[in-house]
Amino acid sequence: MSVIPPSADPPGAQVPPHGPRRWLGLLVVVTLVSAGVGYAVHDRERDARSHPPVASPSTQPNQGTRPPSKTAAAVAARRHAVDTILLRRSTAIRTADEKLFLQDVDPANATLRRQQEVLFANLVAVGFGEIGYSQAEERFDAAVVRAHGASTYLVRVLMRYQIPKVDATAVSSELGYTFINRGGRWILVDDNDLDKDLGPGAHKEPWDLGPIEVHRGPRVLVVVEKGDAKRGNSIVTEAGEALTEVAAYWPRKWEGSVLIAALDEPDVRDARFADEDVESAASAGNTFSSLPGQDTADGTVAGAYIVVNPNERDRVDEILLSHEVTHVATADLGGYEPLWLAEGAAEYVSWRGIEAISGPGEVGKWEQEVIDQALPQLSALPSDAGFYQNTADVYGVSWLAVRFLVSRIGLTGVEDLYEDLARNGIDQVSRDRILQSRTSFTEASLWIYLKDYKPPR
Repeated sequence: MSVIPPSADPPGAQVPPHGPRRWLGLLVVVTLVSAGVGYAVHDRERDARSHPPVASPSTQPNQGTRPPSKTAAAVAARRHAVDTILLRRSTAIRTADEKLFLQDVDPANATLRRQQEVLFANLVAVGFGEIGYSQAEERFDAAVVRAHGASTYLVRVLMRYQIPKVDATAVSSELGYTFINRGGRWILVDDNDLDKDLGPGAHKEPWDLGPIEVHRGPRVLVVVEKGDAKRGNSIVTEAGEALTEVAAYWPRKWEGSVLIAALDEPDVRDARFADEDVESAASAGNTFSSLPGQDTADGTVAGAYIVVNPNERDRVDEILLSHEVTHVATADLGGYEPLWLAEGAAEYVSWRGIEAISGPGEVGKWEQEVIDQALPQLSALPSDAGFYQNTADVYGVSWLAVRFLVSRIGLTGVEDLYEDLARNGIDQVSRDRILQSRTSFTEASLWIYLKDYKPPR
């Protein structure tokens, strides 16, 4: 599966296919950025009313420029102090200096300090090649001010990092920090007051959720619970085989690496496995070199991390992981491809792996089941809206559509189609134009042909 949570739209609802694996985070983040800008403007206007601007020397030649207001000076001093704290935190992680990391954490809050000790150990274990924190916009929450006092400074923070041999480029995530001034010194008093207002998965990276241990293999980094070494080593082995399958069965020459989180947590990053009816065994969620709303509306996808459903951790194998690794291998192409193509391609790779193990009979059996049982339940290719809530076998139909296209234009042709759609299929008109130019089908005509497809045996 490529994303959790799925769209809230009911099955069959028509929505623009604009970045289907990203749009939820986009809506939330853009809202937050807009709110932060409005708050900052309000502050500036209030300060301007208290301290009207002075005319320039050209209009008042005998008067000098008025110095900054006390409020502006205090804000600048606070920003400098917090920037210094954030710099110390990143330096501490790079140098494995726990004392420096805890230097600015509220000494009176034993619970927070214990949590920060665990966080520090996790960050050091991951081994970031690059890491840094920067202030985004100030936020306001009356309840937080009541809890921490008048000097409360609640700020959205961008964490920018790069994990060697995992991230091809530096990526960003969000945090919310609460600082107060105590005795003339700024200290960190909370790191989750803002969580509910951040984007999906913010402050839920694998290192944020409790003690972990890290296991590495060639092109693989696996994060498991502290003490779960046997599982970690097993997943490293299975992931290595999955990488081999993706290289063998998907023509794009992708040489990247994967991060796999297999934790006893139902909510990790943007994957949510808390509901009992969630059947997905894993999810691949995007990483961003530029978050949605930061530089552009959609942001820039850098890659993806894999999160395993905690209820499925004992059943992780190369077949499951080859599906998810296919999503990782295609994540940086743009994310505008239709979900039937994204999931169909991932299923194509994983079923090629099954075929290599079990022979073509198993594949043919499922293919006929899809034709006999799943196709009659649909009236068109599975749409992005409601894809993951659809009770029909949309994965099977998507796989069948890719199998059909491979029979018509070849696997390399399907990969070229995928890349073009992922980069440029920003709406239905674009999708049909690309699909027709490369296959002679639109999505509607493809469906008509698919219903009459007779697989070669």
